[in-house]
Amino acid sequence: MSTVVCWNCGRDLADIPRPISRHSNCPECFSNLHCCRLCKYFLPERVGVCAEDRADPPVEKENANFCDFFHPANAAFQQSTETKRKDASAALARLFENTKAETTAAPGSASPDEAARDGSTVESPIDLLNELFVTRPKKP
Repeated sequence: MSTVVCWNCGRDLADIPRPISRHSNCPECFSNLHCCRLCKYFLPERVGVCAEDRADPPVEKENANFCDFFHPANAAFQQSTETKRKDASAALARLFENTKAETTAAPGSASPDEAARDGSTVESPIDLLNELFVTRPKKP
């Protein structure tokens, strides 16, 4: 039998009785298990669509549901959550690398205020942080 893991935290769910009930939660993170995110028919790249044609997919993919076509997926954790964590970690690393470069600038180099007066573009750490959480067009 293949191993099923939680879609949110990656914990092994071997001790959860099968079939997974609508009321089942992950013992580690308490996430709902009978939900679209753990189903093998879940398509994360297509919003509001299920690979099972006869299913009526719910709007909230993390909430428990009554879907009769639910079958637990083995790779639910890797395909959704792990990618987001890596992307967020990379973005934070870029943010703090830029901050280190600004604070350890060589003596005699232009400060961000002086660079702004010269016309060159310097993004502050606040701008970089906002860029992570706010989807807006970048400054020209």
